[in-house]
Amino acid sequence: MIVRGGVDAPPETLAETLLGRSFPVIVGRFGGHPLNRSLMDEMIDLLETYDDCYLETSFVRYREQLERALLEHPDRVFFGSGAPACHPNVAVMEILTLDVSEDLLRRAFSKNACRVIDSLAQKGEP
Repeated sequence: MIVRGGVDAPPETLAETLLGRSFPVIVGRFGGHPLNRSLMDEMIDLLETYDDCYLETSFVRYREQLERALLEHPDRVFFGSGAPACHPNVAVMEILTLDVSEDLLRRAFSKNACRVIDSLAQKGEP
């Protein structure tokens, strides 16, 4: 399930209503739209408690939150561009300029999403 987090659906509400169930939940915009750092930090904190919770990066403009999430929870961050409202190159550059390893970038851009969303995984069939 993909949900848009933010002031209308803060982390506490998402935790009460969606997280901890038997399905993965991808929270768009780090749960802090529009540009609310404290909500983003709360959502990152919830990753400690909810194993099936993932964060998507569209419209996250803060290096501190992006780097923190990738370093603390490298398997739980998905790249999101925010297109068409935002040019995809902007979002790509925000991720590429982070001070994290290539492996973490690769996870954010593809590995994590492919692991969680079956239709994105490449099949080993000829």
